[in-house]
Amino acid sequence: MAKKGKIKAIPKQETEEIRPIRWRGYKQFFLIVCEDQATEPAYFAQFKEIFDKITPKTIFVKPVGTGKSPKGVVEQAIIEREKLKAETYKEVDFVWAVFDKDDADKNETTVNNFETAFEIAKKENIHLAYSNEVFELWLLLHLTNVSVINPIPRKEIYNLLETAIKNSGTLYENFVYTHGNANVIPIISQIGNEEQAIKKAEKLFELQKDKQIMQANPSTKVYLLVKELRAWIKFYTS
Repeated sequence: MAKKGKIKAIPKQETEEIRPIRWRGYKQFFLIVCEDQATEPAYFAQFKEIFDKITPKTIFVKPVGTGKSPKGVVEQAIIEREKLKAETYKEVDFVWAVFDKDDADKNETTVNNFETAFEIAKKENIHLAYSNEVFELWLLLHLTNVSVINPIPRKEIYNLLETAIKNSGTLYENFVYTHGNANVIPIISQIGNEEQAIKKAEKLFELQKDKQIMQANPSTKVYLLVKELRAWIKFYTS
């Protein structure tokens, strides 16, 4: 039911050629289009590596960074889906858009942009993994709990993430988090607890289920995407 997509670099004298991906062997395609161009694609690239190494010829995972607004991310997801279909001559089974609330409530234009993203996604059957306020909340939940008593500004999320990593042990006591730097991903993979992050994210949504999306700070639905990826990994390895 799935596909694999490891691209191997083949040395050839002074140059390298990339072996073409043999799409025919794949059974499923998983497209993840992200707002961020570094951290988020790097995070989901880990799952591509898992399918490549542990479950070959199952699911082909393609993370894409865009640097666009929520509406732009969803629109790019449509474009990327059509590009992947044209390249593989196969349907794309799963399409997810990953973006943040950030300043979506700043003015009427940003509010409309955010709300339109949901409308387009529903129409185009694109799943959403959004965070309020930022994706780093999902990373933070791998390390510690957060409270829903008060909204947490994104800069505070960044600071909390940095502090949690520093407090994890002497190895990272001098760690400095810079937004957009993907070097945080392997650290979270090493010291974080994904299973606990999922439980914490679920609890956050349960506690704020009666709030509108823009008011449900802190919250993140990235856990839904991760749970689906993990479910497929379990399916192909059990």
